[in-house]
Amino acid sequence: MAVLKKAIEALDPAPDKKKEITLALNLLFELAEQKKLLQEEWLKNYLRTAGTPENPTIPITNTIAWHNETRAYVKNDASKLVSEIANAVKKFVAGGSDNIINGISELMSGAITAILGAGTGSVSEMHSYYIIVEGFSIIRIDLTAWQRHIEAEGITKQIENAMTFSAVKSSVDVNKITFNTFLQAYNAQLMKMKIPESEIKKYIIEAKEVFELLREKNKHLSFDSNNAASLNDINIAMPEV
Repeated sequence: MAVLKKAIEALDPAPDKKKEITLALNLLFELAEQKKLLQEEWLKNYLRTAGTPENPTIPITNTIAWHNETRAYVKNDASKLVSEIANAVKKFVAGGSDNIINGISELMSGAITAILGAGTGSVSEMHSYYIIVEGFSIIRIDLTAWQRHIEAEGITKQIENAMTFSAVKSSVDVNKITFNTFLQAYNAQLMKMKIPESEIKKYIIEAKEVFELLREKNKHLSFDSNNAASLNDINIAMPEV
């Protein structure tokens, strides 16, 4: 809300217009906040159903982090806003190849720029997800954004659009998919990032090593858990002396 208050102050409107502008911006902010809540609920459900026939995207085990914001901005600040959003999402990633992270940042920037370039009076939305090998883990980043072009007279010269975006970081469930299925999504992403073919193989081998390492680790955890359960059953079944 502070962002919109500062925006009103920057306009320095005439007294008879200030109330009208404030009301318009407050309504817009409330609309954006409601949309942000809807984005969060949609993402939660979308991630919950990931890997199912109705949502054949890469499945997850748990969500790790969320980030969302609501912004009001002018057309001249759109490129700056795109960079800020991409940088905010990049902070989710604690490790991994700089080429991959920068490539994903460019894909995000392109997707956000597309909706920010919508025409007057329009409402536009986008959703994309990305796969990243982060150290010895594989994560999924989902990004959804919404924007509304403002038409209120007296403010369009300074504040032209409002937008909200939500991003969520999740751990990929390697036990629910084969590496070939994972590769279909990961390789397509690498191609979109225009990574040289000579480097693509390197990233695929890296992803395969981490993928198999995680599956092997999960097998051991499952084995230990099953053994513990069996031992408990044996103890319970023993007759009292």
